[in-house]
Order: sequence, then C-alpha cells, then structure tokens
Amino acid sequence: MNFSNLEYFVTVAEELNITKAAERLYISQQSLSNQIIKLENELNVKLFSRTPSLSLTYAGASLLKHARSILDLHNQMLCEIEDIKENKRGFIKIGVSHTRGRVLLPDILPSFQAKYPLVEVNLVEGNTETLENKLRHGEIDVVLSFTPRIQDGIESIKLVTDRLLLVVHRKFMYELFGDKTDYMRGKFSQSVDISAFKDCPFLLLTKGNRIRTLVDNFISKNKIAPNIILETENTETAFALALKGMGIAVYPEMFLSSAAVYDEVDFFPITSEETLATLAVSYAQDRYISKAVQDFIDIAVNFWQNKTKVNK
Repeated sequence: MNFSNLEYFVTVAEELNITKAAERLYISQQSLSNQIIKLENELNVKLFSRTPSLSLTYAGASLLKHARSILDLHNQMLCEIEDIKENKRGFIKIGVSHTRGRVLLPDILPSFQAKYPLVEVNLVEGNTETLENKLRHGEIDVVLSFTPRIQDGIESIKLVTDRLLLVVHRKFMYELFGDKTDYMRGKFSQSVDISAFKDCPFLLLTKGNRIRTLVDNFISKNKIAPNIILETENTETAFALALKGMGIAVYPEMFLSSAAVYDEVDFFPITSEETLATLAVSYAQDRYISKAVQDFIDIAVNFWQNKTKVNK
C-alpha cells in the first residue's frame, strides 16, 4: 500500500463512479479499477460493493476515514519539508466563496504570485459551510469567505465588513411614491425601510446562502412577507435582472463597480447591524501552516487593512 493507492481509493469513494474518478485522476478507468482490486487483494477485503451501483462496504468506510487522515498528514509533512529546504516550490489550496472570489482575489493573488512564482495555486469554490468543512479536514489550506459559523478549531482574521444594498429599479419608486420619489430616494440613500417595498417583487438567493440567511432574518424582524418571484444561487443573476426592472434584489456593496453607471436603479443601504457581512481569511489552528500559506494570509490582511484606511 502506498499514498497513490490511498489517493485512488479516496477519489473513487468520493465519486462512487469509476469513470468520474478516473477523469479526476487523469488515468484510465482500467488502470484505476486495477489499482482498487490490487488494494482489495492486499487487504484481503472488499472495499466496494459493485451492484446494483458502486457503494462502500463497511470495511471501505473504515478505510476512507483513516486514508483521509493519512493523506492529510502526508501533505502536512511535505509542506513542512519544503519549508525546511527553503524551497519555494509547492502548492497552496485556497477556498473562496463563489461570488466573493472576483472581489477578494484580484488584488491578492498577483502579489502572492510575484513572491512565489513556482507555487501552484489551486482554487476551491463553494459556500461558506462547505469551505469550513474542507478547511477542518485539511482539504484546503486557507479560506477567503464569511467568518465561519463555528469558530472552534479555526482562526479567522477580519478583512472587511460589507453591508448589503437593496437594488431598486426607478419604476418601483415612481409606482410607490409618485411625486415624492426624489424625496424618498434621498431618505433611503442613508438607510432603507424595506417594509416600504413589501408588495414589490423580490429576486433573492436560494435558502442556505449566507446572504439569504441574513436577509431572511432581517425580513422576519421587520415582520414582512416579501413577494419572492425568483430564487437563484447566483448573486449576479439576481442583480442583472434587478437592473432590468424584474424585481428588487439584495447586492453586496463591495461588488459594485466604481466605474459603472446605473441610471435606472437606486442602491439603498440596509443599515441593520445583523445584515453586516464580515469577510475574513481563515485557517485551521491545529494544522501546520507553510510559509507560502502564511505569506498569502499576510498579503490578504495587509491589502484589505490598507484599503480600509484609505477609504475612511
């Protein structure tokens, strides 16, 4: 048994599909099947049931738990050895939320790459909960996302606090307020009263998304039941539809482009403390942190701290 055998086994166990696992590993299906059979013969136990579809046996489930730990320790050992050799070759796995990556990464990764041109960067996208789990299990080294729901075992350094904006097409303002529209626009530009739009169509993210959770809590507190006509997993989709007047969307302020001109919509801030989103860089406390990972963290923190000072 070697690390390659274990990696092959874990990949098959995760996919429960030889074809997909082989594609992930960039090897042939036959070669992968042979490796699994070889491992079963070596252990003298069946790791997978083949019918009616591929599934883990009890022995396979037990091996999966230990194989992940072994591979994780192996990766930590390799990272430490790389640092001991003072060699900047290696890799770093960065977890980032689906939508925040385009805002958080462009000013961080170029600086990191300039310092570590030979370090391979592997981006893993997902929602905050998924990234937290991967961080805890050693599948990624560092996460750029919302602060973790559960801090136990995770160290987080705040990067920036972002507020949410209500994206309201001007047509809804005229329908609701008529000749008082300009006055209400000025009033809501400081802090929006979401109950004023309770009868308007809303375009929200699907439940489970962190922003949707914040919005749901805020809406519940204000005791309104919005008319939700569309739910989507993509923030940009909701935003694009709001720009066309299909409904009202909620959009993170940090996503707005300073160069873009929006003539037909208003962006009204939701100023409730409970809707503020704190973005952070997080890492596991009980894991070895390579110098490359530590420098990535430092670059992220320094950039956003300096940017915050400039904007004040």
